[in-house]
Amino acid sequence: MRYAFLILLPIFLYVFDSILPNLYIFDPVKLQELSQSAIAKHGGPGGNATLLLEDLVENLRLEYGDKHVNSLNKDKWFFNNAGGAMGSMIILHASITEYLIIFGTPLGTEGHSGVHLAHDYFTILTGEQQFLKPGDIEATRYPAGTQNYLPRGEAGQYVLKGWALELAQGWIPSMLPFGFLDTFTSTLDFPNIWKTISLTAKGIVGQLLIGKI
Repeated sequence: MRYAFLILLPIFLYVFDSILPNLYIFDPVKLQELSQSAIAKHGGPGGNATLLLEDLVENLRLEYGDKHVNSLNKDKWFFNNAGGAMGSMIILHASITEYLIIFGTPLGTEGHSGVHLAHDYFTILTGEQQFLKPGDIEATRYPAGTQNYLPRGEAGQYVLKGWALELAQGWIPSMLPFGFLDTFTSTLDFPNIWKTISLTAKGIVGQLLIGKI
């Protein structure tokens, strides 16, 4: 009996993993379409990033409902240090199987993507992302309106100067240590990590209460 757990756990994980796509509510294609619409209105040379983000979030809430997408509240922004990169972010949605955030910095940052048990869709809203995988000699460039897809289990180096809409789909709790460790090893910004944890937990619990895993 002592080994039953070791036998049943992989089976449980395999079954649950196979049903994960049925638990998703966000469509990466639709997110890119909404992003491109906001970019067309407020992006480009002389554009207004603030209006772009406000327009995008308003349409995300119309598309998916305000119970699943948070408003763009200035008090809900916080720093994120992960994989050597630093930027500012806001959680639009957090649940066990998905998160949707806006992340970026107008100053520019560089780091490691991390290796995650989730698929990642990174839609550039302003500026540009450069992305490099092992073996690449030249970086792939992603300007505003394009979407960089990183399958789970893969990793890369990236440079970002601008803002992006990021969707992750998979085992979201497994991604959290990557977002927390830099606080304990370098920044020691504990008020920021507390804000990160509390807002993430509030999002996950709130979604569970309305039946979203």
